[in-house]
Amino acid sequence: MLEKVFLTEKVHDEKFYEKLVDEIRSSPDYLNLILESSDPWILQDINGFILDLSQSFADMIGYEPDKLRGRYLPSLRAVPLIQKSRLRILLDRMAEEPRGCSGLFEFIDSVGRMVPLELNLRPLEISGQLFVLLTAREASERLREVGEFEERIDELKNTINGLYRQIDRNLQLITSIVNLQFPYIKDKDDYELLRDTQNRLKSIRKAYEKLIYEGSSDTINFGAYARSIVSGILSTYSPEPGRVRLEMYFEDVDMGLDLAVPLGIILSELLSNSFRHAFTEDQDGRIRAVFMDKGDHYMLEVRDNGRGFPEGFDFEEADSLGLQLVRNLINQIEARVDYKLSPGTCFRVRVLKP
Repeated sequence: MLEKVFLTEKVHDEKFYEKLVDEIRSSPDYLNLILESSDPWILQDINGFILDLSQSFADMIGYEPDKLRGRYLPSLRAVPLIQKSRLRILLDRMAEEPRGCSGLFEFIDSVGRMVPLELNLRPLEISGQLFVLLTAREASERLREVGEFEERIDELKNTINGLYRQIDRNLQLITSIVNLQFPYIKDKDDYELLRDTQNRLKSIRKAYEKLIYEGSSDTINFGAYARSIVSGILSTYSPEPGRVRLEMYFEDVDMGLDLAVPLGIILSELLSNSFRHAFTEDQDGRIRAVFMDKGDHYMLEVRDNGRGFPEGFDFEEADSLGLQLVRNLINQIEARVDYKLSPGTCFRVRVLKP
């Protein structure tokens, strides 16, 4: 096992320091480093104290090499305050588990100019002892490219969020048109059909509202989304206080729209079905809705203790629009559904994580 060299406690012992540096410089491994390294470099102990460095590195930041040897790298005036903690984290990782790592940093040269550098750290064995070799490259072009890339990402996010807002406005317009139809509907079945359409539009709209509110370009918190769907369902059906008790537990999980919206509509359809059909007008009842992260899959469950479906009812062949929609969405997201139809109902949907 290689010996890790720590200079921390002995950095002020000049004799120890000089002896260690002399031993390093007389090693064939050190000579190979000098001959093979084309980039400016620093050789430091495992904690980040500088043992030796190339003249080219000292020139990059405008200091004499002797002013840097024996110093702790993050403590140098050449390292801006905002960069010191990042550099310490990088060095601490190397001390805990010696392996290659890198990062972009800005140094301050001796006349106060910013010098962008890409630092690469890797463990280096010299005469059976473990050190850290830091190599540096001027990174102005790299920082410019990173900055341009981040600007393009921001522009893309703004474009996507603009599209989400436009979709939300369009859905709001469609919802308003649907709402205008209610006074003209006389048939009870038509009224229920229109109300179901209204709830489906609300479920989709809430997903886009969450995206806009959370500032995300592709994921939403499904737990918060599900709770907002339940709130909309309750405002639609408005059961008498205390008659139907709703229990819900939704774990907060970030989820892409391609899965969140179908699951949200399935939740809305199953809850609407329970509120509308599970209980008679004078019957008390309980509805329970749960969403959980099960490790390799998600589980959504809606159950009630109502009267259940009629004897002989076949979920797979049901021709109601709501249950057809549930089946189609389950197939769309390649989920598995288990169900109990009577007494009471229970639908449990399991879908593998993307």
